[in-house]
Amino acid sequence: MKRLFLSALLLLLLPLGGCLQGLPLDKYCYVLDLGVERGETLPYRFVFLLNEDTAGEEGEEGGRGQVSMIWAEERTLFAAVEALSGALPAQLSFERTTLLAFSRELAESGEMDTLTAGVLGRLKIRQNVRMLVIEEDMRAAFQGFVSPADPSMSRLKTNVKLYAEGHGYVEDWGLSEMREAFRFRVGDALLPYAALVGGGPTADMAGGQVYPYVGGGLLGEGQLKTSLCGSAVFAGDRMVGVLSGQHTMLVLMAKGTFQEGHLTLPQEDGGPLEMALYAVKPPKRIWEPGRFTCRLTLEADMEDPLRVEMDEKELIQRIETYLSKELTRVFRATADAGADVFCLGREAIRDYATWTAWQAASFPQRLGEVEALFQVRVKLSHSPRDPALE
Repeated sequence: MKRLFLSALLLLLLPLGGCLQGLPLDKYCYVLDLGVERGETLPYRFVFLLNEDTAGEEGEEGGRGQVSMIWAEERTLFAAVEALSGALPAQLSFERTTLLAFSRELAESGEMDTLTAGVLGRLKIRQNVRMLVIEEDMRAAFQGFVSPADPSMSRLKTNVKLYAEGHGYVEDWGLSEMREAFRFRVGDALLPYAALVGGGPTADMAGGQVYPYVGGGLLGEGQLKTSLCGSAVFAGDRMVGVLSGQHTMLVLMAKGTFQEGHLTLPQEDGGPLEMALYAVKPPKRIWEPGRFTCRLTLEADMEDPLRVEMDEKELIQRIETYLSKELTRVFRATADAGADVFCLGREAIRDYATWTAWQAASFPQRLGEVEALFQVRVKLSHSPRDPALE
């Protein structure tokens, strides 16, 4: 009787085995990029750019499916993941996520830290996933980053790296680095900023010259309908303003992370002069209570030296004077907003014996009282009256 029961049980299980083979457990929908903005019905809208892994299926080359966009409104990211998991043909995975984007509204309200809590452990998102602030309309901005030749937004990540290392227009920030800045305040976050093309230049918190244009205020249009240029300035976990790519470059110079970039030098007696700038050596940063001195050494290469109608000494003096004034102006604008994007806290914290004493001092709130002096020394790559052929 016992043997008959086991035989009957095996017969019942055989059809179930066939069903299990039709649901591969190793098939995934990979989240490549994730954006968060305010929802219309529930608090947040989560926008996912997905790539479905179809490895092992016939007719697929390279084992990759199509890139698609989905979204859901929920109260938390984890609730959105649970809601979408039941509506997808495969398991949802964040192992390949390389970008987290937040709307300006959420950045200004200080909700980014709460929304990212736990994502490293529970969702297995990488610590160095890139962070981005988008002016508005996350779905339209994501679509604007996608082109027929690059449906996965990999070009965006390339541009972040290019603008950070080759132009100095943005600074490349990872998730763990951002959350550390939010919590410990020994230097505030300066996240890349993007917007839809054609929106006009976004107001720069330091005022004055805003070239290169912030966000979507470009004088040109290509396949990508969303532009990346400029930075979102944070004071703790709240965004307090935007800096243009040009002003971001000045901050990076003083921080010591600037490598090379492009400067537009305005002139009262003619059109602006264009030049390439290079960091010769790391800046010398001197901190005394209430006083910050930063000495920078740069190399300038005029792009059109024949237009320069002044001698070399006068030109060098103009460049040095302009950079010193602009650095001071950008410092004052950010410091008065309580944003330590120049990272003075890294030097000032040494004045305190304990972490408790540092926190009690509320240094970021006293940034407006700090006197800053920027001393810039510039060397021309060649005489502007005797250009070298390259």
